[in-house]
Amino acid sequence: MDRFNVEKAIITTINRAKFFQKNDKSGNVNPLENNMADLLKNFKKVMIKGQLPHQDVIDIANKAPERFYKLFWFNPNLEPEEEESNYKILEEHFKKGFCGVKIHNIFHMFRVPRDILKLVSFIQEYNKNFILFIHSAPNTSFLRGISCKDIVKLATKFPELRIIVGHAAYCMEYSMDVAFNLKKFKNVYFETSASASFGIYNIFKAVGSKRILFGSDSPVVSPIQLEIDKILTLPISNEVKQDILYNNVNKLLEFCQN
Repeated sequence: MDRFNVEKAIITTINRAKFFQKNDKSGNVNPLENNMADLLKNFKKVMIKGQLPHQDVIDIANKAPERFYKLFWFNPNLEPEEEESNYKILEEHFKKGFCGVKIHNIFHMFRVPRDILKLVSFIQEYNKNFILFIHSAPNTSFLRGISCKDIVKLATKFPELRIIVGHAAYCMEYSMDVAFNLKKFKNVYFETSASASFGIYNIFKAVGSKRILFGSDSPVVSPIQLEIDKILTLPISNEVKQDILYNNVNKLLEFCQN
């Protein structure tokens, strides 16, 4: 963060399923090489039941609490008998300073808004300022993603819920869908990581600069410098770049600043 002049960051945990790891000759654990065939064959192994541990997030944030905002990656795909204990876990993390939730339906196979109604109600009852970060994902032959239409339904049903659409321009077609259908929802924000540069520009032209949030998805997707350069090289003013890179996120999360 210091190297790239990043003052603050929103952080969450990662999926450490054993499928993503292997032992090298020295006995150290390294990420498994990308192998789509193996991934599809063993996909259930990466769909961890219940909640991921977030102690890593807490440990990092404790080193510099003024620089980190913590999100809890929550699995809403629960059996009825599991709900009470899992929501208790979420509440405990809210009490530890987590200020929102991330959901990722590729790993947890749920539908929006149908399967997250309880989650959203829980979040809003706890704190109406808390945010919901939705990982965008396309529909494929083997996975059902979260469509722009799904997010429209959610934003309509919960007009006070502050929603961040992650990877809001991951392809040009999706960026146009997002820009056209979600521009009227003032409670919806658009995150830039893993996005096409001109897709980000499409969203800017549709909604303006105040609801676009810079994101890097580091270290998962790409080098952070590449994500920064996507914003710096857009044909927009320096004031707009400052909004996207800092001001908008800072304002959105003012409620959790001490």
